[in-house]
Amino acid sequence: MEAEIFNATCCSNYIRVNLDAITKNVSILRSLAKKHTGMIAAVKGGCHGHGGIPVTQHLSRLGVEEFAVATVAEGRSLRKAGIQEKMHVLGNFKSREIDKYLENNLIPTVSWAEDLKAVDKEKLSQANGGKFRVNIKVDSGMSRFGVQCEDLHSLVQTIDSLDVQINSIYTHFAGGIMDREGNQAQLDRFLDCSEDYVARTIPRHAAASTGCFQQIGTDLDYIRPGGSMYGLCVANDLPSTKMFQDLGFKPAMSLVAQPTFYKLLPAGRRIGYDGLYTTKEPEWIANIACGWSDGYRRKLSLGVGAVKNNRTGELCPIVGRVSMDSCTVRLPRKPEASDTYSLLTDDFAEKTSYTSMARILNAATYEITGTLSTRLPRVYTSGDNIVDIMQAVDYSN
Repeated sequence: MEAEIFNATCCSNYIRVNLDAITKNVSILRSLAKKHTGMIAAVKGGCHGHGGIPVTQHLSRLGVEEFAVATVAEGRSLRKAGIQEKMHVLGNFKSREIDKYLENNLIPTVSWAEDLKAVDKEKLSQANGGKFRVNIKVDSGMSRFGVQCEDLHSLVQTIDSLDVQINSIYTHFAGGIMDREGNQAQLDRFLDCSEDYVARTIPRHAAASTGCFQQIGTDLDYIRPGGSMYGLCVANDLPSTKMFQDLGFKPAMSLVAQPTFYKLLPAGRRIGYDGLYTTKEPEWIANIACGWSDGYRRKLSLGVGAVKNNRTGELCPIVGRVSMDSCTVRLPRKPEASDTYSLLTDDFAEKTSYTSMARILNAATYEITGTLSTRLPRVYTSGDNIVDIMQAVDYSN
């Protein structure tokens, strides 16, 4: 399949997204929630770098009921691609966006009433004459945006007076996988302040990926997972990663490359910008056309990072400095012409997995996949079949 993919993408590297892994992860998440609990899938950030349109289309085929994005532009992109399910925007609503919300049938998040009150009242209706819908976010302890618990009742009254429909009330947990106590305290505050609206059958939701793992808030009307659908653990520490792995989650993404050039260099040759690596003996050096402009971090230079030979399983260190468009790798011997290498592996291995890279780089796990650029084509597979290819640069993430 690899030769077929390289020919089809006309690139020397590509991101492979395993749709079967996403299917499995969604099934695990469903099993962690109650049977009556629906799913709002967070597909923001191009599905954490996996490709917003094709992955959302796959989730739709799996029966995911609703979707959430971060911005109006993300929602508009998915609407243009034919995604019809209910679409929530998690970013705080601004009045200047009202026309785009109406045109694309998007549901905004509100934390206060100021921007709603700034909209002409005749605009607060959908094209079909129905009421404009909003979600209310409650700050139960994250302390970003969201209405304070004690101010929720006043906000609801104001929204009601504007003849706007409250679609749902939700909150977001601040704690990681190991902070069960903190997240439970947030849930308790949220349930207490929103209890009065159960009689109005306003849906409530709280559990994103972490809440799902901890089964905190998974008995409400919806769960709201994001990275976990793609096999991304919310934290990079070993205890959290082990818990995540033990639940059966499978990373969906790998980054595969074929060297564009390789050569045997004599001892004493300096490699890369500033000549920071010098060969100690005759060494086989391969060039891979993937650099920091593709999202492969410069901090992985000088042996910090490594790539995996997909034929032999050997790890080959990055030598020299990762540059804008390429990196250099020391090989143990002359490679086979068909050899390919994984810069990112779809597992939890040391050096090459997203969790290990996040630990090495002191980064969030979601950063590793979420910052890979659209210069890398995305190839979507199921079993031994290629389902879709999103060519480099030509698509919106």
